[in-house]
Amino acid sequence: MKVWIIYALLVLIQLLLKPVSLWGQDAVFSQFFASALYLNPSFAGTSQSSSRLNLNYRNHPFPDSEGFATIFVSYDAFIPSLHGGIGFVVTSDNQGGLHAKNHFAGIYSYHLKARENLFINFSTQVGYYRQDIYWHRLKFVNSDQPPPEKTWNHSSNFAAGILVYNNWFFGGIAAHHLTQPRESIFGDERLARKYTAHAGLSLEPTKNRIANTLAFDYFLSPNIIFQQQGEFRRMNLGLYGGIESLMAGAWFRHDLNNANTLVFLVGFQHNNLQVGYSYDHSLSGYSDAFHASHEVSISFEFFTAQQRNRQRIIKCPKF
Repeated sequence: MKVWIIYALLVLIQLLLKPVSLWGQDAVFSQFFASALYLNPSFAGTSQSSSRLNLNYRNHPFPDSEGFATIFVSYDAFIPSLHGGIGFVVTSDNQGGLHAKNHFAGIYSYHLKARENLFINFSTQVGYYRQDIYWHRLKFVNSDQPPPEKTWNHSSNFAAGILVYNNWFFGGIAAHHLTQPRESIFGDERLARKYTAHAGLSLEPTKNRIANTLAFDYFLSPNIIFQQQGEFRRMNLGLYGGIESLMAGAWFRHDLNNANTLVFLVGFQHNNLQVGYSYDHSLSGYSDAFHASHEVSISFEFFTAQQRNRQRIIKCPKF
């Protein structure tokens, strides 16, 4: 098992260091931990006190178009007999009503207890990727522009990740689109690999409560996330804070090749249900309440009678 772990680490590091070409970019969610399996598949099964069902909806309206809308649905659970977690994810990205990308994937995350208070998760994700162009909605100067032989393509899609955490720190790396699915319906352009590195702290000045909900007296959680996909490089710096079942946070997103963005979010939890809302404000001067990105997340945790009293292992934000 130790040899397999070392081999997996070397392969993933090699992929992270390998240069890539730019052909496309994934949708970006602002509530990173409400869509944790989208960030890093190694989060599968980290809420060992329950199984979880998450839904994220993100919308960026544009004048004279349907805008950009993305839906992400995930389910994950810890399976003791598998020594880890499983997960299922679905992503649907609609770009202006002209182009759609859909992705379905299954995840397995092996949970290794390296020390008494140190855990390492290794994950693999296997999926199906398809994109469609709605040719009949396109307008050309030449109205006789012939359509391609087919207006869609599909292929397999793979990802891998590593997550390290204890009772106050969590961090990891992930690589998506390892096989670089075909992106173009005319040529052989490929979807660029996406690399993610993230780290955060869970600061809980009061430790007299069971950590299976957000119901601490209060908590703070600073985070940093770096992502690269082709020529796109993005740095995210964020801070969460919570009092009882209420939480708020702010992120500063710095796209190294584009304008910067401020993200504001709020969330609350009641029993098994949690709801979050975030608003992206672009510092380019274009963004306003009607032309900015809005994101809503809904999450539901399923408990058994025994699980309800067990502690949540990883202490990271839920939004």
